[in-house]
Amino acid sequence: MKKLLTVSAIALAMMTMTAQAEVTISSQSYQKVVKKKKAKWVKAAKVVPGSVVRYINTLKNKGKETAQNLVVVNAVPEHMEYINGTAVCQSKCNVTYSVDGGKTFDKPKKLFVGKGKKRHRAKASEYTTIMWVVDKLKGGKKTVVEYKARLQ
Repeated sequence: MKKLLTVSAIALAMMTMTAQAEVTISSQSYQKVVKKKKAKWVKAAKVVPGSVVRYINTLKNKGKETAQNLVVVNAVPEHMEYINGTAVCQSKCNVTYSVDGGKTFDKPKKLFVGKGKKRHRAKASEYTTIMWVVDKLKGGKKTVVEYKARLQ
């Protein structure tokens, strides 16, 4: 059994916002547990290979003004594989991925790994980092961005 580290690289940058917006971010990881044929998400502590972990980032604007273009970046933790199609936003946002540790980001159809004859379009399991750009977050509101990954 491996102990899951809930520390992941998270960055929040407010590229354009007014002086009265005050955005905070909190992050939590959950694992799916099945008891009596019912599945539920509980805080992740120890997971075994094959377990799915749900990473949730909650952004809160404690200010009065709307914050714009909020950037959240999550590194997919070591020994975890991103599960295709699970990076989602509660509000309007743009999601891009990296296969080079977060140096560059793009849409899946434009991501490639390998060189020469071994070059191929990146599989979701090869993504190293996910970036969300949340369009707007009104004052006093919160939103969530999240993804799921599987322990190898």
